[in-house]
Amino acid sequence: MLRKIARVIVIYRHSLAVVTMFLLILSAYGITQLRFETDLSKQLPEDLEAVKSYFTLQNEFGGSGSALIYVKIKNNDNVVDIRDPKIIEAMYSLEQRLREKEYVTDTFSIADLMVQILGRLPKNMDEVKFVLNMLPPEARNGLISGDYSSTIIIVNLNREKNQKALVRVYNDIEREIERTNFPQGVEVVLTGDLGITYKILEMLQNDMNRTMAISGIIVVLILLYFYKSPIRMLVPLVPLIFGVVMTLGFMGLLGIPLDIATTTVGAMIIGMGIDYGVHVTNRYYEERGKGKSLEEAAEEAIAETGKALLGAALTTIAGFLALSISILPSLKRLSVSLVMGLGLAALNAVIVTPALAILEEEFREKVMKKKEIIAIGGGKSKISFIFSMLGKAIKRSPWTALLIALIISGVSLYGASKITTEVRLEKMIPTDLPEIQALSDIRSEFGGQDEVTILIKADDVRDPTLVRDILRFEREIKADSYINNVFETQSIADVVIQKYGYIPQDKEKISEAIEGSSLVSSDYSMTIIKLKGNFMGVTQSEFNRIMEYFERAIQRADFPPGVKVELAGESYLNYVLNDLVNEELGKISTIGTLIVVMVVFAIFRRPTVSIAMIMPMFLGALWTIGYMGLAGIPFSQTLAGVVSMIVGLGVDYGMHITHRFLEELNEGNKTPIITALESVGPGIFVGALTTAGGFLALLSAQLTAIHDFGRVLAVGIFASMFAAYLVTPAILQLEFGRKISKEVRE
Repeated sequence: MLRKIARVIVIYRHSLAVVTMFLLILSAYGITQLRFETDLSKQLPEDLEAVKSYFTLQNEFGGSGSALIYVKIKNNDNVVDIRDPKIIEAMYSLEQRLREKEYVTDTFSIADLMVQILGRLPKNMDEVKFVLNMLPPEARNGLISGDYSSTIIIVNLNREKNQKALVRVYNDIEREIERTNFPQGVEVVLTGDLGITYKILEMLQNDMNRTMAISGIIVVLILLYFYKSPIRMLVPLVPLIFGVVMTLGFMGLLGIPLDIATTTVGAMIIGMGIDYGVHVTNRYYEERGKGKSLEEAAEEAIAETGKALLGAALTTIAGFLALSISILPSLKRLSVSLVMGLGLAALNAVIVTPALAILEEEFREKVMKKKEIIAIGGGKSKISFIFSMLGKAIKRSPWTALLIALIISGVSLYGASKITTEVRLEKMIPTDLPEIQALSDIRSEFGGQDEVTILIKADDVRDPTLVRDILRFEREIKADSYINNVFETQSIADVVIQKYGYIPQDKEKISEAIEGSSLVSSDYSMTIIKLKGNFMGVTQSEFNRIMEYFERAIQRADFPPGVKVELAGESYLNYVLNDLVNEELGKISTIGTLIVVMVVFAIFRRPTVSIAMIMPMFLGALWTIGYMGLAGIPFSQTLAGVVSMIVGLGVDYGMHITHRFLEELNEGNKTPIITALESVGPGIFVGALTTAGGFLALLSAQLTAIHDFGRVLAVGIFASMFAAYLVTPAILQLEFGRKISKEVRE
């Protein structure tokens, strides 16, 4: 069947080239439709209770995140105290202009306190000190640092969370900061939800372009080294470029956004897709070296390599398809993108590569007057000699190879016990960025400005009994501040206490006090309690403990019957995402592995042969997880599907070796294990280098999650390759070695 298809591809290669060019033009348009996604809520299922609460919070209370403007004195003799009236005047001026923006719902700073108490801006330092001394210590410490070197402006936002709105709002606030006449020596940094999200978006865009460019350069250098010719190198490279362009184009046409997971697709397709073209190219030149014609060599390359390539592509795609069963939208999008990308890369490798190989030879012969045939996978190259020696060593002592694999697995099991998780977007940004450093300073100096919201639903939240219960709940939370990191709470109970000094029994009085408050819905069916503190700046385990505390506090709280109380907001979404990542990790890994195993057994239907193929993927995944634990790399939403991906990729190497072994065995070769390693070993090595090179390009990314993703996948590729070189030949030798020896003796 494959041979007939191969013949059709060779005969109609020019027509297929026209179809390919049409798809490229269509893909070029699709690339212009690509968009970036940074909204955390879009990484979670819409029907999740926490996501519903999050959107309820946004719709009813108009909140859509916040911005923190960090004002700090640098080492400068011009200004030495943040209480300087010139600084406060500049802050007030900035706030006044920001309040005119349609996306700003409110701002607050020490400048507002000055105007509220003095009725004007302070004229000297004594007036500033007077106002600050009137404040309770916790309120003063929440706005100004103990050494009077920094303060903050809190900007509450109400905006659409899409790429264009995010960029517009961020740039607009930055322009207003630049326009403000802060004294020389004062540093102003825009951070908080807005600043962090903008930086993630900016890094996503930069990282995609940078990683694709670097992975392309790595692949080109490796191909140049092995093929020794810039023209010959294009044979496997051009189909790959076509595959990447088509993948990104179809993502744009299908409306698949680029998020923290799918941004890596370009570099990954470059790394993985080149493997297909390399194997087809190597087999073509190997057949040409045997004296076959251009068309015969192309047909043989497609027909014979196509078997292993088809199996490898199917198992890899099967591993990636497992991501689609995830309830996390980001992993579903990654699954569709990778499956589509690999399918296109494999299709281009089979259709375009042979045509280019023929064209390259014709060009070299007619224009450059050269007829040499290169050898990467045959018995003429130095690298083939190394793999020939490896084959002889494993043939002599297969148990030694298995023992080495067992020792590595033991170390990896220890490393796997050290694995942790980390899903917070803030932790995926380099800590040396000004926005992150400012946020860290805010947490250490002001107790933190992270926010957790408690959403309360009732028939009427003005019920005096409910308001008292809210007040009691707040006080219990603040009493445990040493446990939960809360330094400030805000609710309608505080508004009522501020007006009357107590909670009245009269609902009308309560209604009068909270009228127009942003803490209550317009129909008085919902209200919120805002908890501020340092929640995101702690470790993931500490963060989980704090969120679990809030969940228990709500469960044991004594609210009136019929009142529904639940956690909401972005901080809580991070906690929910962490739980989902842990659940999805086991589910995706298990199902992905089972799918790949089923595909292998369905294709080859021989238990021992199938085991020889799939062992590299098991060991590659185990060794990679062990490396993550030993290197301190946590599982994130991006890495949740990494085991399934390594399983899908790792089986390819064992499949190529096994397929060539069986081919040589059926042809009567008395040393099939040596010939198999000698012939496909170099191709696997080149393919693994280019694949890992594509992944290692992700190390150039600024986002920590993408950086770790590349490092882990590169380790997974090398681990799977090494396992394939050790374990697959050893199992095949143990299974067929005695039979071959018996035939030789006879």
